[in-house]
Amino acid sequence: MNAERVTGDKSMKIDARKFEATSGTNTLVMALMAVGVITFAAGLVMSPDHMWHSYLVYHSLFMGLGIGALFTLVAHYLAGAGWNVAVRRVTESFAHYILFAALFNVVLFAGLSRIYPWMNLSFMESEHVLRGKMGYFSTVFFSARVLVFFAVTCFFSWQLVGNSTKQDEEGGLELSLRQKPLSALCLVLFAPLFTMFAIDSIKSLDPRWFSTMFGVYVFIGFVQAATAAIIVVVYWLQKRGYLSVVTADHYHDLGKYLLGWTIFWAYIGVSQYLLIWYANLPEEITFYLLRQRPGWVWFTILLPTVRFLLPFLLLLPRMAKRRPAYLVKIAYLVLFAAWLDVYWMIMPNFSPDSFGFSIWDIGMGLGFFGFFAFVVIRFLSKNNTVPVKDPYLHETLHHHVM
Repeated sequence: MNAERVTGDKSMKIDARKFEATSGTNTLVMALMAVGVITFAAGLVMSPDHMWHSYLVYHSLFMGLGIGALFTLVAHYLAGAGWNVAVRRVTESFAHYILFAALFNVVLFAGLSRIYPWMNLSFMESEHVLRGKMGYFSTVFFSARVLVFFAVTCFFSWQLVGNSTKQDEEGGLELSLRQKPLSALCLVLFAPLFTMFAIDSIKSLDPRWFSTMFGVYVFIGFVQAATAAIIVVVYWLQKRGYLSVVTADHYHDLGKYLLGWTIFWAYIGVSQYLLIWYANLPEEITFYLLRQRPGWVWFTILLPTVRFLLPFLLLLPRMAKRRPAYLVKIAYLVLFAAWLDVYWMIMPNFSPDSFGFSIWDIGMGLGFFGFFAFVVIRFLSKNNTVPVKDPYLHETLHHHVM
């Protein structure tokens, strides 16, 4: 629909039409989901170990886009930012995926014994340091922590996104005023819960390993990837005639975010490495020793190149952040790097001597991409692509970057 601005200028119309996917897009998305389901079913029969390993990789990757988007919403509400209103619906569509990621994580519980070594009682009793962790890594306690994390994130995603979409119908300030206290509470609960979740879902693949920075390393990687994905989807929508309110100034700020998160990811990654390298403790160095083996060392070198060095250099010029066609190419590079990072964190634990990429990775990757695209498209087709009654709408319409 074309909605009038709520700032008093009745001459300006806002194109906030709900997204209408073509039959070809719908067919492609359904086909991708079918590939994922078939791969999952075939993998359970033919190679259950490899299938569950791939499932964890791609579930983590796309769940990370939702988590990164939720943090972006929270940060903007707490800061009282208005420029992002033009692209908020895309961010909300990602955050909406968390509800579905919770269901995929319940499915993951069925494969715990094929993924996590702490499920093997004899393994946990083999060393003193592992015996001390047996209570923490019990199946019941692990499942409870994961479910609490998803209950909290799903609640805040549902509330924040629901208030925003409801405001399109009701207008006024009441729903907007709810968002800041909700965001503050979300941030307070999210920080410790996500740290535990990152430890549980990824770090516990090597239960001997210690790192006090792993939670924030995973977190900032998710936020960087979510920012890149938002840029890609905003550009994709604009190429199809939507989001006409998004200008070069909005892309400029998204590009600055991407540059900032890129630098922060490198800072956390280097800090974690230097602390472990300097201390040189046996219980800490195992993570990097494993990834310096011949089958992984080149990917260990490639990762900071594609996730920091290249994006950093390419995003430095002002024009790089103001030209959508250029910026979206950098965003694609960052998304490739995000996949490599998640793969690099998880797969060496299962395939220490080789990269281990298989047909199960292809099938599960396409399947999770299809499910993620389905959720995003469905959300955008049910809601206005621009929050037409947001009180900060005038700010995003007059947004200019000096």
